[in-house]
Amino acid sequence: MKYKAFVLDIDGTICDYDGILNLEAVHSIRWLRKLGYEVLLASGRGPWDTYYLGVFIGTTKMAVCENGGILMTSPTDMKLFSDKAKSLEAYDLLCKHFPDVRVKPVSARLTEVVLLRTFDPVEGQRILDQASLPISIHDSKFALHLTRKGITKAVALRQALDLLKISPEDSVVIGDSATDVPMFDICGYSIAVGNAEEEIKSSADYVCKEEIGDGTVEAIQHVTEDLRARS
Repeated sequence: MKYKAFVLDIDGTICDYDGILNLEAVHSIRWLRKLGYEVLLASGRGPWDTYYLGVFIGTTKMAVCENGGILMTSPTDMKLFSDKAKSLEAYDLLCKHFPDVRVKPVSARLTEVVLLRTFDPVEGQRILDQASLPISIHDSKFALHLTRKGITKAVALRQALDLLKISPEDSVVIGDSATDVPMFDICGYSIAVGNAEEEIKSSADYVCKEEIGDGTVEAIQHVTEDLRARS
């Protein structure tokens, strides 16, 4: 298959979990762009973080942000697929049940609440479901995200690819966490970097030996070498 786009998560995929960018991964992204591929970032990070990181490293000027809650298409244009009212309710409820719930110090969020990974998300989800709050707790390994149910990275990614006139089937996605699996499900080829948990790896078409940014370099080489072999 002739792929037209690559979609990459940020934390745990092109950056480590402290936000340190892997420069070899950036070099591979720039190489993809020179070859004519669209390259999109899809992250749990906020819109300005995600969009401007993409600008600085040379990706397509379009970004899936807040785990699919936002699609940003220019410095002044974004589409919101949710709001954070119910996420704030969920945060208040979790604070009543866990003594160590803490907001993670991150850039402003418009559709979700981001928490430190200090409590059991499985038990937290049970509490939210029992209260009939329509919020999912997503563990990105960077943080815990209180996101409206039904909102995933795949929601905004479909819109982004539609604007680019590219089918999800013509796209490759590279990621490391459960928040990336909805994109694995809709894209033509999915790759998990080596630091992904086994459950995530089992959802991918290919699993890298290398981790984080080195895994991304391996993933891009794997796809492009396979395409060259078929041509």
